[in-house]
Amino acid sequence: MRFSYDVITKEGKRKRGEIDAESLEEARDALRKNRYFIVSITRKEENSGRKTSTLSLRRKLPVLLSRQLASLLRGGIPLYESLVMIASQARDGKERKIVEYLSQKVREGTSLSDALKEFRDLFDDFFIYSVKAGEKSGALASILNYLADLLERDWQLRSRIKAALLYPAIILCVGIGVLFFLLTVVVPMMVKVFERLGHSLPLTTKILIGISGLFKNYSLYLVFFVLFVFILVLRKKKRGLFERLKASLLLRAPLLGEIYEMTIITRFTRILSTLLKSGVPMLQALVIVSGAVKNPFYQEAVSRMAEMVEEGKDLSLALKQNGLFPGFIGEMVRTGERSGNLEEMLDHISSTYEATIQNRITTLTSLVEPLVILVIGGFVAFVLVSSLLPLFEINKLILKR
Repeated sequence: MRFSYDVITKEGKRKRGEIDAESLEEARDALRKNRYFIVSITRKEENSGRKTSTLSLRRKLPVLLSRQLASLLRGGIPLYESLVMIASQARDGKERKIVEYLSQKVREGTSLSDALKEFRDLFDDFFIYSVKAGEKSGALASILNYLADLLERDWQLRSRIKAALLYPAIILCVGIGVLFFLLTVVVPMMVKVFERLGHSLPLTTKILIGISGLFKNYSLYLVFFVLFVFILVLRKKKRGLFERLKASLLLRAPLLGEIYEMTIITRFTRILSTLLKSGVPMLQALVIVSGAVKNPFYQEAVSRMAEMVEEGKDLSLALKQNGLFPGFIGEMVRTGERSGNLEEMLDHISSTYEATIQNRITTLTSLVEPLVILVIGGFVAFVLVSSLLPLFEINKLILKR
């Protein structure tokens, strides 16, 4: 193995470099023999692995690892050998380095859940604590299989929502592009013709010319403003105030708000069910779920529910009193608690909501597409009519003469 080090020599100078050793302790001993004061020393593969926080890996690697690892463990292959096999079959170099690092840590005696903590940008707390619960209960293969199913369904749901909104978004972008071209190129050319004729213009044409002038004179400022807002959003997107504002707007948005709310509830019930099936205690499961729902308002609500459960109250009562979850969910959870089938009831709620989301997406698509076309078509018609009206009036004057 190769390690990167940062040391201070006996002369007091800073020195950085790399060293080959069988383990971290051996690398430290080798540096100490040279009378170096060690500032830091890290395994080189670890550094390269931590830099792989790409969107593609966050989506793909947890599903791939949990699915393949579950299959190999069920086949009786030990954990270390399973990880080595997965690493050898990985097509992507970044994935291979990450799984190789995990296998090395497991070989050194570290648990898989602790090794996964080195890559929190790829594996969230929900994933890590589920694996930890599987290790403690001895049912790691089953829990990994639950995780793979959950992550795949979650990704499929998000993909369907994005696919449903893709076509309206394309139409909107094309329409905005056409309008921008008309207002900045075509209309100014026609204004020159109107000015030469010296004829009084209709009100709609004057409005169009005014809008065109704004776009033409201030388009550069508009582009800079949009870029400034975009950069500001990127820098502040992880801050509390921006997250709360974004969540509030999404929840109150027409059509989309209901789908967004149902998506959060689906994720809450599905993750909670998976954790309970994995043997995680209710209180700990709620703490994990509070960080997995990805909405500050629901995070606070779930945290309050965890406090109520810690005080000895039932989950159904906590759900009814938090105010964000519909009342019938509390009733269904109460039924599950009484019958001893809480996990199955939570699964049923998530499946029901998922089916409802599909219907809402279909309805949303059927409404948004014609609405976008109508709005864009109306603007284009306004531009065309405002441009052609003066020409018609001038043509009438010429015919009268």
